[in-house]
Amino acid sequence: QAPRAQPPPRHRSPRMAADAPPDARHAGGANVSDSNDSEVDGTNYGASERETNAREVDIGGDSVVPKPSVKLKRGLSSFSVGSSRSGGNKRSGEFTPTSSSVSMKEDGRSPWAALFQITPTQLVYEYQLKDTERRVCFEESCRYGMVEPRSLNERNGGRPNRIRTTKFTPLTWLPKSLAFQFRRVANIYFLIIAVLVLFYWSPKNPKSKVIPFVAVLLWSALKDLFEDSRRRRDDDAENGQRCLRLRRAGSVDEECGFEEIAWKDVLCGDVLYVPEDTAFPADMLLLHPAGDKEAFISTVMLDGETSLKARSAPSILQAVSKRVNLEATVGWQAVQHAGDNDDQPVSTAERNVQLLRFSQAMRSPGIEVRFPLPMPVLHDVRGIVQPRGNGEMDRVCAYGDENFLPRGCVLRSTPWVLALAIYVGDDTKVRLNATASHLKFSNMQVNLNNCVRGLLATLVVLCFYATTVAFAGQGIVAAPSEEVEDAARNPFVRFCMFCITFYHVLPLSLYVVYEMLKLVLAYQVNVDRQMYDAVRDVYAQARTAEVIEEAGQVNFLFSDKTGTLTRNEMVFARCHAAGQDLGEFRPTPDGTPGEGLQKVKAILAGGKDSDPLFEPLLNLFTCLAVCHSVQVTHKDKDGNPTQPNYNGMSPDEVSLVEAARDVGSVFFSRVRKHAGVISEVTLKGPGDTERRFGVLHDLAFSSDRKRMSVIVKHKGNIWIITKGADSVMEGLLANPLSQAGLDDVSTFSRQGLRTLVVGMRMISKEEFEAWNSDYSVARNVIDETKTKQMDEVAARIEQGLKFIGITAVEDRLQDGVPEAISTIKEAGIRLWVLTGDKTETAVDIAKSCNLFTPSTRMAYATQAEDGQNAETKLLQAHSTLDGHSDTGLVLDGQTLLHALQMPECREIIYSLGLVARSCICARLSPMQKLELVRLVRQQDPRAITLAVGDGANDVPMIEGAHLGVAIRGKEGNQAVQASDIAISYFRFLVPLLLCHGRRAYRRIAVFLLFYLYKNVALLMSDIIWMHQDKFQARIAFPEYLSVGSNVLYSAWHIIFVVGLDRDISDEVACARPELYHVGPKRALFNARIFTWWMLQGVLQGSLMWMLPYIIMGSSRDTYARTEPTDFWVGSLAAFTVINVVVNIKLVLHSPSPLRWTTVVPTIAAFLCYGGAVMALSYTSLGQNFQPSMTELPALLMANETALMAIGITTGVTIAFDVVERLLTYFVFPSELQKALRNVKRSTPAEAPEAR
Repeated sequence: QAPRAQPPPRHRSPRMAADAPPDARHAGGANVSDSNDSEVDGTNYGASERETNAREVDIGGDSVVPKPSVKLKRGLSSFSVGSSRSGGNKRSGEFTPTSSSVSMKEDGRSPWAALFQITPTQLVYEYQLKDTERRVCFEESCRYGMVEPRSLNERNGGRPNRIRTTKFTPLTWLPKSLAFQFRRVANIYFLIIAVLVLFYWSPKNPKSKVIPFVAVLLWSALKDLFEDSRRRRDDDAENGQRCLRLRRAGSVDEECGFEEIAWKDVLCGDVLYVPEDTAFPADMLLLHPAGDKEAFISTVMLDGETSLKARSAPSILQAVSKRVNLEATVGWQAVQHAGDNDDQPVSTAERNVQLLRFSQAMRSPGIEVRFPLPMPVLHDVRGIVQPRGNGEMDRVCAYGDENFLPRGCVLRSTPWVLALAIYVGDDTKVRLNATASHLKFSNMQVNLNNCVRGLLATLVVLCFYATTVAFAGQGIVAAPSEEVEDAARNPFVRFCMFCITFYHVLPLSLYVVYEMLKLVLAYQVNVDRQMYDAVRDVYAQARTAEVIEEAGQVNFLFSDKTGTLTRNEMVFARCHAAGQDLGEFRPTPDGTPGEGLQKVKAILAGGKDSDPLFEPLLNLFTCLAVCHSVQVTHKDKDGNPTQPNYNGMSPDEVSLVEAARDVGSVFFSRVRKHAGVISEVTLKGPGDTERRFGVLHDLAFSSDRKRMSVIVKHKGNIWIITKGADSVMEGLLANPLSQAGLDDVSTFSRQGLRTLVVGMRMISKEEFEAWNSDYSVARNVIDETKTKQMDEVAARIEQGLKFIGITAVEDRLQDGVPEAISTIKEAGIRLWVLTGDKTETAVDIAKSCNLFTPSTRMAYATQAEDGQNAETKLLQAHSTLDGHSDTGLVLDGQTLLHALQMPECREIIYSLGLVARSCICARLSPMQKLELVRLVRQQDPRAITLAVGDGANDVPMIEGAHLGVAIRGKEGNQAVQASDIAISYFRFLVPLLLCHGRRAYRRIAVFLLFYLYKNVALLMSDIIWMHQDKFQARIAFPEYLSVGSNVLYSAWHIIFVVGLDRDISDEVACARPELYHVGPKRALFNARIFTWWMLQGVLQGSLMWMLPYIIMGSSRDTYARTEPTDFWVGSLAAFTVINVVVNIKLVLHSPSPLRWTTVVPTIAAFLCYGGAVMALSYTSLGQNFQPSMTELPALLMANETALMAIGITTGVTIAFDVVERLLTYFVFPSELQKALRNVKRSTPAEAPEAR
C-alpha cells in the first residue's frame, strides 16, 4: 500500500509580493546539489528548534551562560532575558534566568530534567501569574483539567461553549425589533401621528392610521423573527454536533474512557479526542497527534486559505510523548498508527485504554497551561505550558500559533489528535471575528433622507402657517360638535389637527417599497447569465442590496492587480544564472516547451562534466526544489497513483517547484520523523540520483521580510537557502549583483514578470548552535513583540549569501481585462490600480492591460525622500498632465508615505486624480490602499468610489469604498465576505456597471421622484381645500381611500413597472459606455430634477382638485363627515383623476411603456382602485369604516357633470406630460433616448432584443 502523502512543513509562506524578485544566494562556494546519495546524519540539529523550548530547567548557581538582555514591555508577560543570577526583586510577569531549589532524583536531576534529558547548563525562567491570565492544571489527584477562574465554565448556565448568533430571544424579540425600527426618523413621525390620531379631536379615524402603522411594524418584526429563526436553526445544528471527551465523572482509579457529548457541553479544560475529517469544537491546544508526528488542519472556514497548515504539540508535551513511547506496548503502537492501515482497526476499548497512558503521563508529575484573555487576531496566539511540583514551576515553555487548533477548522491527513480546550464559545477566534457586517448607506438613501427631512420641515411650516391664519385671519368657524370646537380653539391642538390632515405627504409605505425594489434589483444581478462562471458553477452575488445603485454612479474605481487583473496562476517564464539569461521557459502557442526549458533540461541530464553551466543550474533548481512550503501528493483526486502534484498557499512557490521538476530536479517527498523535530525533503534527479535534505528551520515569508529561508542539513553540512525580493536581497548578498544580473532584473520587470533573487551559504555548526539558541529564546516570547524578535534573529543568519540566480514568473492577465479597462475608461470612470509590485512591473502590466496606451501622456511621482520632495514631484506631475486628455499617473508607496501625511499633498493627489484618466500606484501596503480611498471620499464627499480586489490584503480597501466588489480568487474568501458584490472575473465589472448599475441608478431615481411627486400632488388638494374650508383642518378625501393610495393602487405596482422595465439590450449598453455618463454626473437625480418634479406635483395637484371643484360647482356647505353628500362625489371624482394621472405619468416615464411588465401591473393597479372603491361603498365593513362613501360610486356615475369633470381634468393634466415627453424625445433627447431611437431604426437582424 502506498504510504500516506506527507503534508507540507509547519511554516507557510504567503504569496510572494510581485515586487519581490525571488532572491537567494549560494554560500561559501560549496555545492548543495551534490548528486551522490546521502542521508541526513544522526545529529539531531532539528530537535533544537523545538526541544530547546523544553530545556528550561535548573542550571544551578554560577553555571548560567550570559545572554544579551532583551526588554519587552507589554502583553501576556513583559519580561527580561538577561544574564542576571538568582536573587533580587522580581516583578510580576517577569522572566529571569535564575537558580532555584528543585527536588532532585537520585541521579541529581529533577523529574522533568530526567524526562527531558537536560544538562545543567541551560536556562531556567521564572514566571508569576498575572491577573489577566487563565490556567488549566493537570495533577494526579484529578482526572481532568482544573480551570481557574472557575467562572469560565459557569457561563451560559454551565454551557460556555454554546454559541448564539440570534439577535433575539422570545422575550426580547418584539422590544428589540421595535427599537431598531424606530432608529428611522420617519417611523418616529408615524408614531407621533398614530398617537395624535387617537384623540377625540382628530379629523381622521384612528383606525385608518394606527392599523396600517402597526401592520408595517409587525411585518418588519415578523421579518426579523423569520431571519432570526434561520440563525437559530444554524445555532442548534452547530451546538448539537458530537465530539468525544475524556470522561470527567468518577474517580481517578476508575476505568477511563471517552464519552460522546454535544459541542455545547464542552468545557474549558476538557481533553478531547478528534478523529480525522472532523471539526474542532473549541479553540484547543494540541496535546498529542497520532503517530507522534505533526497534525494538519484546514483553516478554509476561518481565513479562506485552502492549503493545509501543520500543527505540533508544545515541546514539554512532546517530552510527555517521549516518556510514553519509552514505555510503549504493542497496543500503544497500534493506536498511534490507527488510520495508517485500514486492515488493522483498533477497538474503542483498546483506544481508550491506551490513550489513558498519555493522560496519566500528563498528570504525573503534572502540567499547567496558562493562557491570556481571548484575542480576535487569528494568528496572535500566546501562552505557556509548564510542569508542576517542587520547584518545577520555574520552567516554562511558550506555545503559539503552530500549536493551536481553532474552532471550526478541520483535522486533515492525520488519523486523530488529543487536544485541550482552552477557549470556548464566544471566546474562540471564529466567534471573536464574527462581527456584524459593516453598514453602508448609498448616496440615494442619503438623498431620500434629505428629501424626507425637507418634506417634514415643509409640513411643519405648512401646519404653522395654517394654524396662524386660522386664528389671526379667518377665526374659528363651526365644528362637528361643541367639544371639538372647544378643543380646536387651542392653537396647539389645531396645529396637531393640521399635522394629521397633511400626514400623507410622507407615506408610510415609502421605505417598504424602496427596500423591496432594491431586492428586485439585487436579484437581477444574482441571476444574470452574463456574469455566470461556468468553471465554478456560480453567478455573481449581490450581498448588499442597499448599495446596488452605487454601481451606476462610480467616479473612481480602485483595483488590486494580482488575482484581480491577473489570474494569479503563475508560470515560470525565465531565469538568470551564471551571468546569463537562459531563455524562454513558457511553452509556445502550439504547446512546444520553451527553448530555455529544453536547454536547462539537456544540461542537467548530461551530467556534471557535460557543460560548465551544470553546477550553477543544479544549484539554482535544487534551491528552488528545497526552499518552499509546498505540499506534494502522488495521487489524483480519485486516489489513483500519478506524478508528483504540488499544492501550496503561494502560486509563486508552486510554479518554482514545478519548474525544478520540469528540468529534472524533482521534489518527491517530505517526511517528518518525529513530531516535526526534523523533516526530510527528498529530491529525485537529475537522472537516477536521490538527494535528501533535513529541514531544521523554515523562516517564513512575510510582507515585512519579503523573503523566506530554509536551514537544511545535507551530508553533514548545514546550509541556509533564501529567496526574496531583489530590493531586500541586495543587502543580504556577500557581493553586489553583477551588472548582467541587474540588467536582467530590470528587463524581466519591464516585461511584467515577478522576480525573485536566490542565494545561499554554508553555516558552521558552532554558528548554527549559537543562532538556534537565540532563535529558541525569541520563539519563547509570549507578548506582542514575539514576531519582531523572531524576525530580528532570523535576519542575523540571512547574511553574506552567495548569489545563485534570478527567477521570473508570469502572472497572466485574465481574459477580457484589456477590453474591460478600455470600456470602463470610456464610461468616464477614473481607474486606479493599486499594487505591491515594483514600479517597473506595475507600469508594464498597466500598458499590457490598456490602462496606459501608446498615446497616454505619462507623469511620474516616485521615490520621494521627504514631504517637501513629495510635494514637488506631485506638482511637477500635475503640470505635466494639465491640459491633456489621455493622461496617466504613476505613484509609489514611498512618495505616498510622505504625501498622505500632508494636507497640501492630499489636495494635490486628488487634483491629479481628476486630471489623470488612470493611475498606477506601486509598492503599496494594504493600509495605503485604504488611505487613497479615504482621500477621495474626504476631498469630495459626493464622489462615489468602487474598490475591487481578491485577497485579504484588499479587505480594508473594499470596506472603505462606497461599493466593494470582490473577485473570487485563490487567496481565500476574506474579500468575498467583506464585499457588497462578489464576481468571478474582472471583466464582469462591465455588465455589472454598464447594465445593472446604470439601470439601478435610473430606476431608483425614477422611483424616488415619482413616489414623492404623487404625494405632493395629493397634498395640494388638501392645501387648496384647507383654504376653501377656512382652515378647519377637515380632510378633502375619504381617509381610507387616501390610505389605500400608498398601499394598493399607486405603490406596489411601482416595483414591477420600474424594477422590470427595459431600455436597451445589454449588448448595446456594453457597446455604448457613454450611456453610463449620467451616473457619475448625477444627471438623473439632483436638485434641479427634484425641483422640477415637485413643481409638477404642485401644478398638476392643484389642477386635479380645482377643475372638478369648479366644473361640478362643489361647495363646502355640503360637507358631512358621515354622509355621502355632493361634496364627496366631487372628492371621489378628483381622487379618481389623481389616481389615473399619476399612474399614466409613470407609464410615460418608463423606457418600455408597452412592455407587459408595465401594462399588466398598471391595469392591476386600476383594478385595485376600483375594487377598493366598491368595497368601501357596498360592503358593510367598508361602510362601517367609511360611511361617507356609502353607494358613492352610483352617485358619481349618475352625475354627468362629474364624469365630464373627470375626463376634462385628466386630459388637461396628462397633456402636460405628453408634451414634455415628446419634447425630450425628439427635440432634447438624452443619450439613452438617442440609443433607443437608433435601435428601433436598425433592422431586426441588427437590433439585439432589448432585455
